[in-house]
Amino acid sequence: MTNTSTHRRMDTVPTHAALNALSLVLASEIFTRSNRLSQFLRFVVEQTLNGHEGSLKEYTIGTEAYGRKADFDPGQDTIVRTEARRLRSKLKEYYETEGKSDDVVIFMRTGSYVPVIRWRASLDGRSQVSARTPDELWVEGDGVRVALTAFQAHANDPIASACAFGITDDLLHRLVQVPGIRVVSETATRSRPQDLDSLQGNGELEAQIVLDGTVRSEHNRLRVSARVSTAQGLLLWSQRFDAATDEDSELKLHDAVAAALLSRIAPRASIVRRYLGTPTQTLYQFYSKALAAESLLEESTVVTISDSLKKFEELVLEAPEYGRLHCGIAQCYMALAQRGARSSKEFVSRGGEACKRAIAIDPDAIDAHSTLGCILAQEWKWKAAEESFHKALSLGDQHAAHRQFAQFLLIHSRFDESWKHFQIAEGMDPFSARQKSSIARFFYYSRWHREAKEYYARVMQYGPLPIEATLIRAFTEIQMGELKDAVSLAQGVRRRVGTVQLYLATIAEIFALSNEVDQALSLTASSGLLTEQSSLSYFRKACLALALNEPAKSLKFLSESFNTKEAELPWIAADPRFDRVRDEATYQSIVRAVL
Repeated sequence: MTNTSTHRRMDTVPTHAALNALSLVLASEIFTRSNRLSQFLRFVVEQTLNGHEGSLKEYTIGTEAYGRKADFDPGQDTIVRTEARRLRSKLKEYYETEGKSDDVVIFMRTGSYVPVIRWRASLDGRSQVSARTPDELWVEGDGVRVALTAFQAHANDPIASACAFGITDDLLHRLVQVPGIRVVSETATRSRPQDLDSLQGNGELEAQIVLDGTVRSEHNRLRVSARVSTAQGLLLWSQRFDAATDEDSELKLHDAVAAALLSRIAPRASIVRRYLGTPTQTLYQFYSKALAAESLLEESTVVTISDSLKKFEELVLEAPEYGRLHCGIAQCYMALAQRGARSSKEFVSRGGEACKRAIAIDPDAIDAHSTLGCILAQEWKWKAAEESFHKALSLGDQHAAHRQFAQFLLIHSRFDESWKHFQIAEGMDPFSARQKSSIARFFYYSRWHREAKEYYARVMQYGPLPIEATLIRAFTEIQMGELKDAVSLAQGVRRRVGTVQLYLATIAEIFALSNEVDQALSLTASSGLLTEQSSLSYFRKACLALALNEPAKSLKFLSESFNTKEAELPWIAADPRFDRVRDEATYQSIVRAVL
């Protein structure tokens, strides 16, 4: 092989070179001593080169490579998993000894039976200073063993005590249903935190993760503090849930807290969800930091999303094989593209690259496929986007996947289908700020006013509305003729957002639509919202111009939005703010072109 191989891409090893690499491995002393491993390797490599890597599952390998009968049950017969573990080890040994000079390298990632075939030069060219390999993040195993200790209430607080018991009970019920989690003995679940060391020492508890928390109540408000720690005592994550409580809603609240907690900490990697691997201590370090970044993203303001993106991008340099980090980057870019950014097309492109990387690392990651669906929708690739959402939901239930698909359906005014998925998502995490904002948008676009009133009457039980949801609610109040309420909501937000033009433009819209035109014009002029120097997207400018009774200028901005292919533009089809220009030829031509 010539030195030109150093310039080849990792994924361009031709078939003849791959077969030659396979021959070298099979002819080695290490593999000539093991017919079974040679048979395994030959089968998976040839299947991959023939384009059949999708069939490389335990059952197929067991029946076709090892001659197991048609009734072969991988759950009872672990031959494939056992042999795969040996094969990974022997391949590593070969390339560190006899094959250390081979130009092409064959290896298998933990949790997958699809071989990876790469030019050695492409691997040698990677930075080895801090990057983590898949085997440093997961090892062969059977998921994550979790010990749930009973949540504790503050002394002399009967309401909190009852809630603590209820939350613990609902958590236990839900934990045993989460793919990838194995709950340790019932004894451990009823133990107090201070008893954990003795349990571990006696061998009664073999947990990797310990979940515990406290509950306290005050003035009909409940605060639940949940913690996730390693069995060695390293705190990985902490979350507070503030909620209103009364006798009629206590049972529902217990379940809501349990559901929200697990929706945020449940395993995402398919190797864990399928009980094929278990996280290492190295992975837990990045898991903790990933949860912190995701908490910032969940707050869903322009500032916190940007902070989240920075954290994810720093983390991915240290753990490039951790797919959750790439997915986090994609979600941040996607969120920024939907929040009035002038460079939304560039954000969507970057998000797409990160998302594809996440899928390459873990082809069965639910969140990666649902995020890809959002990216494709922002690129106006509707058929491919819907296929990605269906792929995600076929892999399992996840709060974000249902919410994101619901938003996709909302763009197309498929309200009944959209509401179905929003309800599922809300059941999984009613505390989610992103969920609240998405549902607020649903009620405004669908004009389901009765349901909106019911929702806003009860949603405050699960904490305050985030900024975005509050502003969208103001638009719904305008629809229902409650102009004073809309202005009050906008004024309350204005005191919290400083000089962020995205929020100021929306507030100016609300003022204008609520007949507070002077306030709207003053805010628009003082903040330069419609100037060329404004950081707002053309789409947001179009919304504001229309609220200020300038339809011609609004249509001009929409045309610019179309020419620059802004990610927000598809919303115009369902957005009630554009009702007054729906008969305009410019509007109709844009809708036809986009959708």
